[in-house]
Amino acid sequence: MKKVLIKGICCKGCQKQLENIFNNIYGIKNVVVSQEDCSVVYDGYVSKRVIEQALKGTSFEIDKFLSES
Repeated sequence: MKKVLIKGICCKGCQKQLENIFNNIYGIKNVVVSQEDCSVVYDGYVSKRVIEQALKGTSFEIDKFLSES
C-alpha cells in the first residue's frame, strides 16, 4: 500500500470527494481516506504526476508522498 499526505481534508465531504477522485484514477484500488491524519492510502502503481494531475483544480494539495507501508 502507498500513502499520500494531503492538505485540505477538513470534513467528511472532503473525505468522500477524495475517495471519488482516487477511485477514478486508472490503476488505483482499495482507497482509504483518513480525515484524522490527512492521508490517502491505496494499492496500485501510478506515477506521482498522475495523482498530481487528478488533484489539479481542487482545493486539495499534496503534502508528501510516503513509501510503501
